[in-house]
Amino acid sequence: MMGEVTNGNKTEWRVCKSHIKAMTNKPYTTTAQAGFTLIEVIAVLVILAVLAAVAIPRYVDLIDEARDRALDGAVAAGLSHVSLAYGQLCLENAAEPTADEVRIRSDAEPPRSEDYSFVFTSIANGVNVEARETRANPRSRNRDWLMP
Repeated sequence: MMGEVTNGNKTEWRVCKSHIKAMTNKPYTTTAQAGFTLIEVIAVLVILAVLAAVAIPRYVDLIDEARDRALDGAVAAGLSHVSLAYGQLCLENAAEPTADEVRIRSDAEPPRSEDYSFVFTSIANGVNVEARETRANPRSRNRDWLMP
C-alpha cells in the first residue's frame, strides 16, 4: 500500500513491495537463468565427435563384412547348383558323369539371382564355381566343387 507520512516539514511516501513489483512489472526476487553454458555445449560436441569417429568406421566395416558374407552365400548356392546337376546327370545316365558334363549342365540353367552372376569352369576333378556381384565395384569369390 502507498501512504503519505508527514514528518515535520518533509513529506515521505512509503510504498510496499507488492506495489513496486506491480509498477515495474519485474519480479522482486531474482531468478536463475535457464540454458547451457558455452563450456557445456562444447563438451557435448566433443563427445558427439568422438562417438562419430568411432562409429562411422565400424559401420563401414559392417557393410563390407555383410557384402563378404552375402558373396559366400552366393558361392554356396552355386556349389549346391553344381551338386544338383551332378545328381540329375547320375539319375538320367545311370552312370557317373564327367566334370565337363556337370559344368555344361550347370551352365545350361545357372542359379537365378539379380545380385550375382555365376561362371562355371571345368577343372581336372570337378567344377570351379565363381560368383560375381552385379553392382558397381563388383567383388567375386570362387571355390572348387570336387567330384565325389
